[in-house]
Amino acid sequence: MACLLLPPVSASARTRLKDIIRRFEGGKLEDRLRLAPALGNAKEKKAVDALLSALDIKRGNPRETTAIVDALGRAGDPRAVESLVGAWDYLRSMILQMELPGHLQVLRWKILEALSRLGGESVVRILSESLNDKDPRVVEEAVRGLGRLEVKAAVPALQELARGAASGDLTQAVIEALGEIGDKRAVSMLEQALKSSDKFVEVEAAFALARLGRKDMVGKLSDHLKSDPGTEKVGLLAAYYLAKLDRAAGLEHLVGLMKRTDGGCAVLAAEALGKSENPRAVLPLVEAAKSEDSSLRLSVARSLGRLGGTRALSALKQLRNDPNPGVRNAAFAALADLGELE
Repeated sequence: MACLLLPPVSASARTRLKDIIRRFEGGKLEDRLRLAPALGNAKEKKAVDALLSALDIKRGNPRETTAIVDALGRAGDPRAVESLVGAWDYLRSMILQMELPGHLQVLRWKILEALSRLGGESVVRILSESLNDKDPRVVEEAVRGLGRLEVKAAVPALQELARGAASGDLTQAVIEALGEIGDKRAVSMLEQALKSSDKFVEVEAAFALARLGRKDMVGKLSDHLKSDPGTEKVGLLAAYYLAKLDRAAGLEHLVGLMKRTDGGCAVLAAEALGKSENPRAVLPLVEAAKSEDSSLRLSVARSLGRLGGTRALSALKQLRNDPNPGVRNAAFAALADLGELE
């Protein structure tokens, strides 16, 4: 009976997917790089089958392998876990023999990201073990993955990791993960972070505590919108978090920054709107797509690709004809990510 609740897939959509699979399987490298995201976003068994058949960690082109791994994470099909764990184990065995080149290091954290979108006991085990990895980027991705999967058992290890980390990307990842996990054991540590002399850490802790139910933290985040002079970008981070919490003040602040022509904040604000995953960010981004600043239009294209939706697709199709080649490429890439390849 459950299958009757699924939205029907039209015959034209199935025909189109079949054509994408055919073009992916018979295409050259650049074609496969372009088509892999669409197969992942299709979330269909046949699309995942095509991706799994193409995954070759030992002999595949590194760029193609990375694109396939990312697509398998997007697809959300648990059948991909076994192949991705196999790829992870293979790279781990290589580390014992040699220092991995840069592209394989990137592939390692891409595998962790994909696995964290799929979940399962073996995935949690790998993510937990990776907290001790020598590569700080792998550690950061493991932290984010444990947060994404809301692994409560990871809270003590994350707290210990936070104590030994300097402020920066890893600290931010740990604090955000603790907020996502939602375990009250983290409250004491987050309240200490709230007193940090580092304003970024203070804002990160306020967001995490807000995720844990502290309603007063929304006001604290809003205060940073008024007090930040702009140079340190603390207000921008606070606005991003407020947008993630679906607070109008955050969205309005980011939209205001996006309209400014001084300080270089407009591009960062557009990126923050996309990363916020807030569907209310689409309309102001569509409006910003008309800007004369090509750098802003490029960021807008990327952000619209993250958010998706009918209005985003329409704006991206117009940006395919942008006079700037970088913007055109970003629009094409965003449309491909959303499964729009024509």
